[in-house]
Amino acid sequence: MAWRPSVNILCPSNGAIGGACPSGRAALVWPPSALKGGGDYSIDFDGILAPGEYIVSFEFDAGNAADLGWTNLFGTIATAWLRWKSPGPCVVTVCALTSHGNTQQVEASILVSARTALVPVSLPPAPDTSSLPLADAAMDAWLRGLPTDPAGITQGWFNNGGIPTRLGDL
Repeated sequence: MAWRPSVNILCPSNGAIGGACPSGRAALVWPPSALKGGGDYSIDFDGILAPGEYIVSFEFDAGNAADLGWTNLFGTIATAWLRWKSPGPCVVTVCALTSHGNTQQVEASILVSARTALVPVSLPPAPDTSSLPLADAAMDAWLRGLPTDPAGITQGWFNNGGIPTRLGDL
């Protein structure tokens, strides 16, 4: 099973937040961290993409606030591994180019403590995951390519009436 981000995921939306600027987005804030601490930080663009739109490329910009270990795309979730090197309030800008030619830019804030992390982290290698977007057509082609009868298959996947099933799970 491939690693996927599960914490520190912020979800911007196009919904009105009221006040003097009803078309603005709500503030995005990651949980606080410590100096020389770090981890994976994500933005899930799903709430601001049009139906059928997906992310083609993206970029994280933390300025001098953090070292960037790696970035990866998990569907609509853009993720970066960051190690904080400046204390105080920090802002990370994340910009995504979409399949419709749109750019979506969001800013996420984090408060970095001046106290050094108990266990300072090193920059890890990127997880072994695909960064290609998964579209409905690709999934349909994959399902059609699977055998429909597990008889004679000793390992791998088969299409159990439209539900992909791994033989080891039977």
